[in-house]
Amino acid sequence: MSRKKNKTITDKPEDSVIKSDIYEVSADTIQNSDSVAEKISEEETSGEKRSASEIIKNAAVKAETTVINFINNNNVVARFIGIFLIFSSVVFIVNYNKEEMIKPFGDGWKDYCSSVNFLIMVLAIAISFFAVSFLKSRIKRLRDVKTDSYILAGGVLVFGVCMLWRAPESQFPNTFGMIAIASVLLVSFVKHNDFNELEKIPNKVYIGIMIVLGIGTGAFMAVTTVCRHKTFGTAVYDMGIFVQMYHSMITDFSLVTTCERENPISHFAVHFSPIFYTLYPFYKLFPKPETLLIAQAFLAASGFVPTYLICRKYKFSNVMSFMFSLVYIFSTSVLTPCNYDFHENAFLPPLLMWFFYAIEKKKIPLIYIMAILVLMVKEDAAFYVMCAGLYMFFSGKNKRHGIVIFLMAVAVFSSVLYFLSSFGEGAMTNRTFGNLMQEYDGGFGDVIKTALSNPMYFISECFKEEKVKFVLIMLMPLMFMPFVTKKPSHLLLVIPFLVTNLASGYVYASKFDFQYVFGTSACLIYAALINISDLDEKNMKRIIPLMALASVFMFTANDTRCLANLERYLDKKDEYDRRQAILELIPEDASVLTTSFQQPHVANRKESYVFDAGNATEPNTCDFVVIDITTFDDWKQDKIDVLREEGYEIFAKEDGLTVIFVSPDYEFKK
Repeated sequence: MSRKKNKTITDKPEDSVIKSDIYEVSADTIQNSDSVAEKISEEETSGEKRSASEIIKNAAVKAETTVINFINNNNVVARFIGIFLIFSSVVFIVNYNKEEMIKPFGDGWKDYCSSVNFLIMVLAIAISFFAVSFLKSRIKRLRDVKTDSYILAGGVLVFGVCMLWRAPESQFPNTFGMIAIASVLLVSFVKHNDFNELEKIPNKVYIGIMIVLGIGTGAFMAVTTVCRHKTFGTAVYDMGIFVQMYHSMITDFSLVTTCERENPISHFAVHFSPIFYTLYPFYKLFPKPETLLIAQAFLAASGFVPTYLICRKYKFSNVMSFMFSLVYIFSTSVLTPCNYDFHENAFLPPLLMWFFYAIEKKKIPLIYIMAILVLMVKEDAAFYVMCAGLYMFFSGKNKRHGIVIFLMAVAVFSSVLYFLSSFGEGAMTNRTFGNLMQEYDGGFGDVIKTALSNPMYFISECFKEEKVKFVLIMLMPLMFMPFVTKKPSHLLLVIPFLVTNLASGYVYASKFDFQYVFGTSACLIYAALINISDLDEKNMKRIIPLMALASVFMFTANDTRCLANLERYLDKKDEYDRRQAILELIPEDASVLTTSFQQPHVANRKESYVFDAGNATEPNTCDFVVIDITTFDDWKQDKIDVLREEGYEIFAKEDGLTVIFVSPDYEFKK
């Protein structure tokens, strides 16, 4: 609405002036609110007599002007939601510190509500809201730094972590709900430039925080997995076989085990994994199962370094490089599998990220070095190198070296499969892809034939109902960005995920807490990174923080449950230490037969075997037999009866925990 120029307030009767000014404030809320307030102030000091109605109208205009200015200068909705979420989190923390926590979910939700002093909470929120409002009105710096956006972001982060902290798997939908709510709130009430002040923080600070968090998540997984082992939670598969394998390695440089196939056999006959030798020096210095678990945790976590370097190559800002690194540091699919014993697959995340970094930087020698190291992890790791080689070729990163890398991976893969089939136990193709083979021993060729001849069946196998949750866990922290691209060559990087995890009929291949996601996770993270680099700055500043937040939430929901391992060990430390101590009484040169969950604790020897209900009544040839009696079944009693018939005697015993029998033929060394 236009105004008449050179028109003063005294040119109209007082009533019409007031009405006109009120109308103008309503029509031009932001531009004219200050000028209206000044006019009213002038009228108040003019000394003219006014009626009560006029005074009320003037007061109403001032109040309206104040409210308009307050809303204009403040993101009040963001501030209120943020403060509300913070105080809701405080209520949770207060309850959590009680001896018996009143849980906000399940059957205890009513008790949780009753535990909240509603009046105090409302007053605390109101006081905090007005305190922040007052400080913002008095301190210019607080207005300049978009305080309300920081309050909202902080509230969302704290509330989400509290809500998902050690959440049982049955409440897993809460994770998706929290990520969705956080995304809506931040996109709706926070602008992409509201956190520009973060760019002023020196990059050294971000690098320092990133290193601390990267080491922290690695240490967290190391401690919790070691505690899982100390509480006899690890088993022969897949912990005991590697403990015995490393014992062979440091003894005669071989990889021979007796517990993997119930007879002496090199691990190379089962899987092609020469990468194991890289941990030889560490295990030589510290020949304990814990060494492998600690190494695995820090290996998996270390991939944040090349991830950060790739971000810098794409000229991400300091804060965006830091936040995308958090996506890796808190990646559930990189960290959670560490909790399941020990596997060579843990080498894949860091090696693949360094491989991708070498591709991006066009460091040809490093490309081949990293490709060879990845091929040394396992026979199926060649698939990742093949896809990376095709990506190099079709994306134009380096066509010549891309095709060489691809052919090299094909050659290694074919050679290893031939070796395993001819001289080893054979590739486990039918176990992994039996659902796609027309013949039991059809091999990978049969898998490809099925995918091409019956793509409808192939797709149906990829997206079965039980795999939907897995897909969400893998892709929601990445905001599905691995698939958001206009460049077909980028989709080559998601093929390992589709084939290795989704197409496979092996039930564990599509579980995020097993080792089969180590490699595909790295490919997905890299695909998300290069796809984001194609976005404009505005969308990049929206998506990357959401990815970081979603990764933190997913980590909180899944990996904080691992704290139960630590608590279990501390709660019964004396009992577990006594079980370990009695096992250490067995001489190192003796052969041992034991149950699955005891075997990793006695596997540091040449001969270690496993018995269960299937072979409990078979004759014994081992020097010592260890029976776990924390739980007692009929087949364990059968084994004890057999031992006594063969003349075995009790060597050591911890009542209610463990009993060890020794063969009458064993001769103790003096």
